Amino acid sequence: MSSPIIEKNNQDHSPEELTGWLKERIAEHVQLPAEEIDADVPLANYGLDSLYALTVVTEIEEHLGLTLEPTVMWDAPTLNALVEVIRAELAHAA
Repeated sequence: MSSPIIEKNNQDHSPEELTGWLKERIAEHVQLPAEEIDADVPLANYGLDSLYALTVVTEIEEHLGLTLEPTVMWDAPTLNALVEVIRAELAHAA
């Protein structure tokens, strides 16, 4: 399954689009199928350690053209919480 394409110039990303893209990124790092990643379960429960969390933050920043706090994944520990932070940052950047 290929990950949804998310472009920097589209500032109105749906929660579903962001969640799907992030599931793919996280699944790759924790070596699980994306379908097994539950958006309400803390990402640490899947074995996403600090190194991979920082890597995902960097991927988000590069892919969406955002600057996020390095601790964003600890402050927003689930996919749903992370998506809300990203959407707020995208709205702020618009």
